[in-house]
Amino acid sequence: MKRVFVLIASLIFFSVFIQNTNSELQYTVKEFAGDADQTVSLIFAGDIMGHSPQFQAAYHPIDKTYHYDICFRHVKTHIESADFAIANLEVTLAGAPYSGYPNFSSPDALLDGMKNAGYDVILTANNHIVDRGKKGLERTNTIINNRQLKQAGSYLNIAQRDSIYPLFIEQKGVKIALLNCTYGTNGIAVSEPNMVNMLDTVQIKEDICKAKSRDADLIFMTVHWGAEYMTKANDEQRKLAHFFVRQGVNLVIGSHPHVVQNAEILYNIDSIAVPVFYSLGNSISNQRKPDTDGGIMVKVEIGTQSKQILETSYLPVYVHKGVLDNVYQYHLIPTTDFVNDPSRFMLNKTDSAALMYFDNETRKRLNNIKIF
Repeated sequence: MKRVFVLIASLIFFSVFIQNTNSELQYTVKEFAGDADQTVSLIFAGDIMGHSPQFQAAYHPIDKTYHYDICFRHVKTHIESADFAIANLEVTLAGAPYSGYPNFSSPDALLDGMKNAGYDVILTANNHIVDRGKKGLERTNTIINNRQLKQAGSYLNIAQRDSIYPLFIEQKGVKIALLNCTYGTNGIAVSEPNMVNMLDTVQIKEDICKAKSRDADLIFMTVHWGAEYMTKANDEQRKLAHFFVRQGVNLVIGSHPHVVQNAEILYNIDSIAVPVFYSLGNSISNQRKPDTDGGIMVKVEIGTQSKQILETSYLPVYVHKGVLDNVYQYHLIPTTDFVNDPSRFMLNKTDSAALMYFDNETRKRLNNIKIF
């Protein structure tokens, strides 16, 4: 974990430079502290999709099982480096028969691949959580719980929601409340007594108050919103982001558009910077059109003494569909690794060009944010 320490007498203070230009994020936070201070780090990833070609590629005909570990091979060290790693699971785990769009159900092995890669928290409030109805939602929650992973967004009933939401994660004395909600469920009704967190501002206010009453040091909102394939956040997203910040949210992480969107910095009532990443794009999917064939991982570092966000950074990750490491699969490639050593991946000209296009466009969109 890269950090800068400067001891100036016995004082601990923060230097913050923030500038907002054309809705882009210019955000640098440097901590000047003694060696006793530490950080807590979180990694957020975008949409984990499960189109039919993905589970077909994961199928091993000899033992008739599914394997996804190799998909995450080149990002695993980044995921594992965080104290908590969080991703949006935009499929159900409803069991066989497996299906892709529009009613997703992926093999349980997809979740195993995520856990083996280092993910700790699974977000389930999205427009596909009830693709396979009541059974799909409930089985998804059961499988996540059986894998001893944390989950936020959908619940068997109100009693379960009340008992585990907001989701609290705690490390090194820093207590974070994690919220998760969605704009809708594709017009499919949520069957009683199941519950899915919706973009209901009244309920969100109550949830934030609940987080504060339970002594959360920080409140992070993960939200499924926006217009698909639009590379810039719309007015509704920006309006909601301002609402979240006014209520006391310290970080906003978005999903759903399936492309990386712009980011910006907002200020809360205490004039503290609140980073807003409107959409992290696709973590893994079969979508191949420009801008949809990748996403970003966002790293958030928090000071254990200040209990504030010290730095946010990101990593562009391209989804390579093809042969890599002698296996045909959907391989997640950090674009910085490819740029530094293209021979490591041996991509053909078409795939190399697609990766570089994704990398360049993402950097333009997030040109004022540090890459980790």
